[in-house]
Amino acid sequence: MDEVRAARRGRGVSVGLDRDRIVAAARTLDPDTLTVQAVADALGVDRKAVTYHVSGRDGLLELLADDAFTARFEVVEIPVGTDWQTGLRLIASSMRDILLGSGAIVSHIRFDPSTRAAALHPAEIVLGTLVAAGFDETVAVRAIALVTDVAMAHARGVLLNARAGGHPQRAELHEALSTMDAAASPHLRRIDDAGFSTFDEEQFAFDLDVIIRGLEARLATP
Repeated sequence: MDEVRAARRGRGVSVGLDRDRIVAAARTLDPDTLTVQAVADALGVDRKAVTYHVSGRDGLLELLADDAFTARFEVVEIPVGTDWQTGLRLIASSMRDILLGSGAIVSHIRFDPSTRAAALHPAEIVLGTLVAAGFDETVAVRAIALVTDVAMAHARGVLLNARAGGHPQRAELHEALSTMDAAASPHLRRIDDAGFSTFDEEQFAFDLDVIIRGLEARLATP
């Protein structure tokens, strides 16, 4: 039995293990219960073979998250002839949808050179539409950065809100209002009582509308 186990397991180099094989194995496992040992078992190697390439559970989740983001953003296309407004919306929507699709691993996306490279092509196209419309390159880059930041924040808020108990900020607001006089903060109380949520499609559309209208006003100002 020991001989069979020894033949089955080995260090990362000796068994030909690499990051691609580790990612492929990790994709088949539940991110909530993902461990180095689980990946090692799925690959039929010793735990040390996996830790040779990636350190611990957090390292595994980062590797899995970056792979998911890169694979999905590489297929994002900005159609020829797209105006800058639509281009910004496409960049933001793609970022938001990819992050939402990443689910539990979204917080582990680190936006290292590989993930940033995946977004360069669509960003270059949208940057060109902004410059062609009359924005200078600095403002154009800031506009793209702004809509992607909004998309990231919205996606993370949606995922937090989907957890048991909802988004922690909503619970904190409710608790704070419960300690105050009933006549205080009437607007917030009505919003709280109605269960109003900012973690929906309407909020995301609102955010992008405000940004784009602001940019249009800036462009129209001599």
